[in-house]
Amino acid sequence: MASQLPEEHIRHCMLFGFRKGNTATEATKNICDIYPSALDVRKCQRWFSKFRSGNFDVTDSHRSGRLTTLDNDELRAGVEANPCQIIEELSNSLNQPSKNICRRLENK
Repeated sequence: MASQLPEEHIRHCMLFGFRKGNTATEATKNICDIYPSALDVRKCQRWFSKFRSGNFDVTDSHRSGRLTTLDNDELRAGVEANPCQIIEELSNSLNQPSKNICRRLENK
């Protein structure tokens, strides 16, 4: 059931627990009583830290980082050209970080 919940809903629940005066551990227990495995204590602690600093925004924030330019057709062609090559070789031939290659292949 937790996977069907929007992440933002869980964050609103954490904010409610914070405003209610719960500790992160108490809030995690209360949320997991309703939505099993929806949250771990460490994640709740990080959000409580944000709330204590005065940031009550529960939406996803912009994350910096290099955008991937890996094209799925390019990846498919590279794999089909030599299905026995290792990820590192594929990474070098496509000029992409091996981490991106692995993530794309895992999601296929």
